[in-house]
Amino acid sequence: MTIKYIIDEDCENVTSNEVCDNEFHQLKVSVDERNSDIYLSFSSRESMRDFALSLLHESAYGSGWAELYPLGFEGKQLVVNGVRLSPDSSRIFIDYPKAKK
Repeated sequence: MTIKYIIDEDCENVTSNEVCDNEFHQLKVSVDERNSDIYLSFSSRESMRDFALSLLHESAYGSGWAELYPLGFEGKQLVVNGVRLSPDSSRIFIDYPKAKK
């Protein structure tokens, strides 16, 4: 089986309609304070795929820094940069080298 994804600069293919429309699809990030392990707990493969596509988009077109965070509005969790984080999730900070010009 071969699966292909297109990552365009406009970010049109990063978040699927299924993940946008269904709040079931989310990621919970937690940190084990005893040993500093980080757990990424996805509610579905779709949410994991969109998270991965978000990182791929960031690696190709990003500015060198990104933040993913839980965002609720009117009782619903929203998708931020391709990812819906659960309300009790830790934020994710991503720092990487800027692209060479």
